[in-house]
Amino acid sequence: MTLAKRIEQLLKDELKPENIKTVIDIAEYFKFNENKSIWDKLKESQEEYITDEERKHIEELKAKSEF
Repeated sequence: MTLAKRIEQLLKDELKPENIKTVIDIAEYFKFNENKSIWDKLKESQEEYITDEERKHIEELKAKSEF
């Protein structure tokens, strides 16, 4: 079963507490992967396009977990 089908099935069921938790866990996983993907793209291109000052700012944001 694909992830999309699983979410659809959970949403079609009455949203029992365990289903709500599963949907929230899946959403958090997607959010984590999206942020990771963005950081990976930045990391790949940082030598070409990011100045030292911008790199320092990015490192500060990463340390604070603010994106």
